Amino acid sequence: MQLTDAALSAATRDSISDVVRARFPGKVRDVRFRFDVDNMGDDILTIEIHMSPDTTADDFRGRFIGLTELVRKAMGDDLRDVFPFIRPMEAHA
Repeated sequence: MQLTDAALSAATRDSISDVVRARFPGKVRDVRFRFDVDNMGDDILTIEIHMSPDTTADDFRGRFIGLTELVRKAMGDDLRDVFPFIRPMEAHA
């Protein structure tokens, strides 16, 4: 299956964004989604977390532990075979 923007409903996007924002309170500027296929032909979802410019290493400490599982739950059963790659991105002023 080739994922497209339509495969991820607005409600699912909001749910994933809520999970990410709860994990990094006050530090997330934007959450963006990109769909791709890996070299084996499997669908992947890259979730780019654009952090605020004042984010420090302390803001990340221990916060990625368990995040993938929370995101997978937010993705729901329809996307259970899709692996989410969570990628923090630096926000620029």
